[in-house]
Amino acid sequence: MYLFFLTFFLLLLISAIFFTIFEINFVKHFLKIENTKYIVLLRILETMTPFVTLLIASGPRAILKSVFPVFCSLCFLYLIILIIEFFRKKINMKELIVNSVLCIIDVALVTIGLIMIFGF
Repeated sequence: MYLFFLTFFLLLLISAIFFTIFEINFVKHFLKIENTKYIVLLRILETMTPFVTLLIASGPRAILKSVFPVFCSLCFLYLIILIIEFFRKKINMKELIVNSVLCIIDVALVTIGLIMIFGF
């Protein structure tokens, strides 16, 4: 049983790394944005979501109820970081818009996934 969960976790991790590399290449080549550290930050925050949820929740039902709010909170934190970096002139308006849209798309995909899986 543990081997199944370990294999499943490793497959999820490998697929997340693959999609992150694909997304970074897409942004670099098609959208002509060189600064991709914020995409990596978004992926790190997405990866942190289950672990943060496990820390603050107790029991399976509490975990399921906490996943979406924790994910939305981390994405809100990400958007705040983007806005602060924009006002510090570390990123331009195009990078702010592209990274914000990517974050909103991720939130929408997680919402659709949770609705499909758990029937919320």
